[in-house]
Amino acid sequence: MRILCLCSGNTCRSPMLMALLRAELARAGRSGDVVESAGTGAYDGDPASEGALRAMARRGLDLLGHRSRNVAGLDLARFDRVLAMTSSHAAYARGHGAPAERLAVANAEGGGIPDPFGGADADYERCAAVLETVAQQVVAELPKTPAMPDDPLARARTALDAAHATDPDRTDGRADEQIYADRVETWVRRLVPKPSAALALAARCQHLERWAIPRSEFPLDKAGYHRWRKAVQARQGQRATDLLIAAGCDHALASRVGLLVAKAAPKDDAEGQALEDAACLVFVAHELAGFASEHPDYTRDKFIDIIRKTWRKMSPAGHQLALGIVLPDALAELVKAAVADT
Repeated sequence: MRILCLCSGNTCRSPMLMALLRAELARAGRSGDVVESAGTGAYDGDPASEGALRAMARRGLDLLGHRSRNVAGLDLARFDRVLAMTSSHAAYARGHGAPAERLAVANAEGGGIPDPFGGADADYERCAAVLETVAQQVVAELPKTPAMPDDPLARARTALDAAHATDPDRTDGRADEQIYADRVETWVRRLVPKPSAALALAARCQHLERWAIPRSEFPLDKAGYHRWRKAVQARQGQRATDLLIAAGCDHALASRVGLLVAKAAPKDDAEGQALEDAACLVFVAHELAGFASEHPDYTRDKFIDIIRKTWRKMSPAGHQLALGIVLPDALAELVKAAVADT
């Protein structure tokens, strides 16, 4: 089930309902459902309003990573439910492709959800209280889902995939985070045909909710990039640990996965190196061409230097697989030049 919460600016009502629905779905054990939000007049990239942040924090929910987006960039037909805050939002959604039978106005009997933007905390609290009731009603009315698998490892994979599906960036309808995890896991299984449970799950965790800490929140220089990357890795490791424990995995296994995902394993850790190899192989096989097209200003020597640095992170097993990747002639020549003296 894919649900979209829709308001105007995507900084108050819709992100609050999104957070409340996700919490209610988790309590109901529905890890496969996806909840997103957007605004009919939203600017892309605005944070949740301070009032919304406080109202959700009082309920133990975190909107710090939320960033607004305009609904115009979404295919509304792919959502199973669109929950509009007012009838005007519903009319907008109807006019932009949302099937009428999948549309509903939240708190329709009460005239929808009034906008608390610019109001006092009491206004946000009243809004959040109504949205809590809406979230409970929506989840109660959803069709029953198949029972979760008994195996904790299978439950963990289901939970991880549900988290990946919340990535707002999508390619051909799939979350980019999901695509990346698929690719890393594929390469890990080529490097290690029979990976341990920890390595297989850590491969599945790659880029886990990476979007939750925007790069723009750190200085846009080299030092800022490294600070952002460390913050992201630490959060991903903790998030992976929490999801696995919630799925019933052994604490030692969950901690081991968290260590690998946070890139905190010792340098000589074979599983940590397998993950590093896999990430480098994804870059060469799937991202190098796009990276080159995005940087037409880079010189040949700069590209060679980037590839050479990637190569140095890899093990001999990773090198062997990388040399088997078929690339366009121009890129293959750059890889050949980069590895010639390493």
